[in-house]
Amino acid sequence: MAKNKMKRFFIGSITLVLIFFNAIWIILATIPPGLLRFLPSKRIKIWVLKFNEMLAAHWLNGNKFIQDLMHKPKYEVEGMEHCKMDVWQFTIINHLSWADIFLFLYFTNFKATVPRIFMKAELWWLPITWAANIGLGMPFVKRRKKEDIIKNPQLAQHDKNAAIKACEIYKLFPTNVCGFIEGTRINKEKYDNSKSKFKNLMPPKIGGMGYTLEVMPYIDTLTDITLIYKSSKRTFWDFLCGDMNEATVLINSYDIPNHLRGKDYSFDNEGREEFRKFLEEIWQKKDEAIEREKKKYGIEKVF
Repeated sequence: MAKNKMKRFFIGSITLVLIFFNAIWIILATIPPGLLRFLPSKRIKIWVLKFNEMLAAHWLNGNKFIQDLMHKPKYEVEGMEHCKMDVWQFTIINHLSWADIFLFLYFTNFKATVPRIFMKAELWWLPITWAANIGLGMPFVKRRKKEDIIKNPQLAQHDKNAAIKACEIYKLFPTNVCGFIEGTRINKEKYDNSKSKFKNLMPPKIGGMGYTLEVMPYIDTLTDITLIYKSSKRTFWDFLCGDMNEATVLINSYDIPNHLRGKDYSFDNEGREEFRKFLEEIWQKKDEAIEREKKKYGIEKVF
């Protein structure tokens, strides 16, 4: 028992160190060329973003190598044909653990463009988010409280205009925006409080994705990633120790209807319901797929 604990600690510690140093080089490598992005040349901006995206793909490949080396993963994947490089897409993922990004990017890296996220403006000071903003142009967005927007509606429009301006460059080449549309990592308490009609998922929240489709209406493809772990362990340390090395990744893609793009859902109740229905139909298929995988793994629950 003590020997197994020591081995687990050793695997977790070495994995953490390797991931840390892999993150250091990508931060240092992307910021210098990223600064060129602020020159008044569209051609240079596109070159910088594509060059740094290539670096980011190799960084993600480094994480894959670390997983192979330290964890000997027994991952399975279905639907790789749905991964696309030449489309503007929004990727949605069910959120089970901090390990989710490592798992889905294990398969989609080099098969789809490097995913981008809208980052919280409050996190600008973190080295990894600063590098993502400078090097890959991932925009910072402010999360305003509803009462603040009611007091001053111009705040929402100001933030929206800033996001549109930050994303303008992505009209020019295929881009992948990523989001966990359940809003948070699932656990039993959160699931019960959500009063979800799905067995394995919390209801999809349309706010973040709806906002993205408003400021980036040229995104026309939805890529759906479903993750299922055999283990019931979920912490990042569990992942580092290799306890979550058996999992399945399911990939699907859907066309996003024109009438759901470029809309302001803030005060459009009818539009919100239509968008919610679109996502919940996908969520139902996702839920059924998770049920099938649970039977394969012989597990009763995924959270």
